[in-house]
Amino acid sequence: MDATFCFILDIMIQQTMSKSRGSWGSWFEFLFSALGSMVGLGNIWRFPYVCYRNGGGAFLIPFFVAMVVCGCPLLFLEMLYCQYSNLGPGKVWIICPLFKGIGCGMMVITFVVSVYYTMIMGWTLYYLTMSFSSKLPWVEHSTINSTHSRADVGADLNTSTLSFNVSKSFVSAEETYWFQNVLQVSPGINTLGKISWPLLICLFVSWLLVFLCLFKGIKSMGKVVYVAATLPYVLLTILLIRGCLMPGSGNGLYYYMVPSWDKLLNFEVWRSAATQVFFSIGLGFGLISTLASYNKFHNNCYRDALILPVLDCVTSVYAGFVIFAYLGTMAHNLNVDVDKVVDEGPGLVFIAYPSALSTLPLPQLWSVLFFLMLFCVGLDSQFMHVQGVTTALLDCFPSVFKSRQTRLTLGLCLVSFLLGIPLCTQGGSYILNLLDWYIASFSVMLIVVIEVLVLAWIYGTECLYDDLQAMLGYRPCKVWVYFWKYLTPAFVLTLWTAGIVGFKTIGSVYPGYASWADGIGIFVAVLPILPIPLKMIWTLAKLEGSFQQRLKQSIRPSPSWQPAVELELEEDFMICESGELFKQ
Repeated sequence: MDATFCFILDIMIQQTMSKSRGSWGSWFEFLFSALGSMVGLGNIWRFPYVCYRNGGGAFLIPFFVAMVVCGCPLLFLEMLYCQYSNLGPGKVWIICPLFKGIGCGMMVITFVVSVYYTMIMGWTLYYLTMSFSSKLPWVEHSTINSTHSRADVGADLNTSTLSFNVSKSFVSAEETYWFQNVLQVSPGINTLGKISWPLLICLFVSWLLVFLCLFKGIKSMGKVVYVAATLPYVLLTILLIRGCLMPGSGNGLYYYMVPSWDKLLNFEVWRSAATQVFFSIGLGFGLISTLASYNKFHNNCYRDALILPVLDCVTSVYAGFVIFAYLGTMAHNLNVDVDKVVDEGPGLVFIAYPSALSTLPLPQLWSVLFFLMLFCVGLDSQFMHVQGVTTALLDCFPSVFKSRQTRLTLGLCLVSFLLGIPLCTQGGSYILNLLDWYIASFSVMLIVVIEVLVLAWIYGTECLYDDLQAMLGYRPCKVWVYFWKYLTPAFVLTLWTAGIVGFKTIGSVYPGYASWADGIGIFVAVLPILPIPLKMIWTLAKLEGSFQQRLKQSIRPSPSWQPAVELELEEDFMICESGELFKQ
């Protein structure tokens, strides 16, 4: 039979696989979905600040080193074994049944993050709506009182990714508007107060949009991401061009990129770079794994593992140019140095940026563009959070959910919305910051260390390369073996250990948190790890024989572990070296 038949046969196999679970309509759908998953709010509001504080242009050196040593190898690994099996994190650990809890832990992290991440989208949607006012409300607010003491505004809020500038004795009108009008922040977590109905409506609309984009699974998501993943780049470019034309923007860019080489001698700078890479890519959350599980069997995941980190890096740096162009303008208007207005998290997005935008001609237009860009960035990241959990449930319980995928997505969005209602209260920002402070502080990096060690040492790098050869038709450079077995796990383990040694409870650092809140936070931090030992005990208990026999059996791949394209025709056909099929 000729090559044409080979091509047709491959299409038929892929269609059969698509009917059973679904796959991307094209490689670009996967690319944009993965890019949307990786490029989130952290790229916009955290990377520029971290880069500036850790040496400016010099910070890019440890950032790229961390991407090579940690980002690329782990991303390659997570795509590899899920694409090979066509299974998401919830089911794929039949590759080593003893560690099935790894996938469960990933889904716990993703679910918790999805609950509060949508609240941040709700804040963005609130500002987007207010931007259509005849006069920007935070500008109107300045006519009432332009400065207040921080005590009048509310307690400090500061987490690793959601921080405010706590060095100021007074706050601006924009910060007053943020605390008093938007959050209506209470004195502490003990006082939840009343529900903010505008925020509740914004939260509901955010979840509704997520559901409408996902109700048909990846079939609908694959089309939406073309817009959701590309629109932010268009808007960022428009904002950058406008920002560079404003007075003071050059000074802001100078502060952003001029290198401070002495910072490279500081261990904390390297740790910050590695942490930024780790969470920017989303390692350990199971998001990229989920997306890769919908790839066609022969997709070049090796190429993707090299392209996606580069795109993520470029996006982070590019967003920094936009942010610092406007911060430079803001500093120029206030006649202060740029470092006096630099902030991260909501301090940048909901305070500093609105202040800068309000000084532009047609401020409503630029405000709409900025918050629309932020909402799109958050939206396509949230797609992946929800899709990751639904995929895990579909893989684990196909007989229950396969014909009820729309209802499953609806149920998940509804439950997540209900759990998010307390975040709309006056004390909701304390709850959100508590979850964000603890959920990734302990578990994510530990899960990734266990993941890479199990795959590299128990399943084996030789088996991984066999799987790669089956998908790609060749065996990549052996350098990945050394990364997976030695460099990458040592790198992540060092990072995790440094984080644990220097870890502090949120209540010991910031006011407004009772001791019981720290207890809940520690439970949230440990929760994703609990499925690993529990699943190990359960797996060993179900097997028969001595403990040693059970252990050996539990670390072998399950009989159901097989390539996604299992050539059932191999009994009737054989493939010769020329690539043609012949009847046996």
